[in-house]
Amino acid sequence: MSGNVFLDTNVLVYAIEVIGPNPAKSHAALELVRRADVNLSTQVLGEFYCAAVSSRRQTPLTHEEALAWVQFWKRHKVHPITASHVDLALELGGRFRIHYYDALILASARLADCPVVYSEDLNARQQYDGVRVENPFIV
Repeated sequence: MSGNVFLDTNVLVYAIEVIGPNPAKSHAALELVRRADVNLSTQVLGEFYCAAVSSRRQTPLTHEEALAWVQFWKRHKVHPITASHVDLALELGGRFRIHYYDALILASARLADCPVVYSEDLNARQQYDGVRVENPFIV
């Protein structure tokens, strides 16, 4: 596998919360999104949009603001979700007993040749079929 990295949705969300409730997480996320070797999926972009406009956020973004961020994130390499991704996610989810959408992140990273996924949603430092998860928010 290459030196490319894959970012989960939570990294993008923290990256836009520069004055949010978790400045240390925002700083760590900003460092990651500035890398040149970042990979995302269409799933991550869709989840980002939903999270950014959610009424559960302290200050939800407008549709236009969230759309602008999605367009900005597309400067990274974005991979579409295909039937192969779904098949691999279902297999990984069953084998590792993880939620389908988390497994889809891992499948996307694996099929994009990314050995590392940055996320706070999975077990840090665990290997999932050749993809290692790192939690960038653990010091």
